[in-house]
Parts: sequence; structure tokens; C-alpha cells
Amino acid sequence: MKEEKVLNLLHICRKAGKLTLGYDACERSCFSGLSKLILVAADLAENQKERIITLAEAYNVKWAEIGTKQILGAAFKTRDLGIISVDDQNFAKGIKKWIS
Repeated sequence: MKEEKVLNLLHICRKAGKLTLGYDACERSCFSGLSKLILVAADLAENQKERIITLAEAYNVKWAEIGTKQILGAAFKTRDLGIISVDDQNFAKGIKKWIS
């Protein structure tokens, strides 16, 4: 139920154009100061997870683990998806409420 609510919010966020998918795009979003929340798949490779978490912490971006790469990929009709960046403060606040 909780994961379903988060995925629904992520879909709305994507329609609003405030969602970034994939490592490179999320990295650019952090560098440019757009990213407000980074979501990391629980089964992401450890080195990638460490790099994106270090980057998020360096730019004062909150992060959280959610689902698996397969679940996130299926939700957005793409191959396995490990990293998502939410680029809107209000969406990030709503998603954090459901994650914590």
C-alpha cells in the first residue's frame, strides 16, 4: 500500500516534468541544484549506491531507499531503474511522508 502511494506520487511528478530517471541524469540534477530527493533501489550495486549517496550528502539532498530496480523499472515501463531524482520540493515532501 505504502509503495503504491509513493509510485502514484512519482507518476504525477513525472507528468509535471519534475522527475529525473537514471544515474547520469540524477547526477546532473544534483550538480545543478534541482534535486530535492534521491530515491535509490534497495538492490542497486553498492559502488553506485555509495557514489550517489555521497553526492547527495555533498549537495544537501535527502535520499531514501525504495523498492527494487525491477519494481521501479516496471512502474515506469523501462528496463531496470536504480536511481530517481525528485526535482520539486512539494513532491519530495509528500514522498518523504509516505517513506518514513
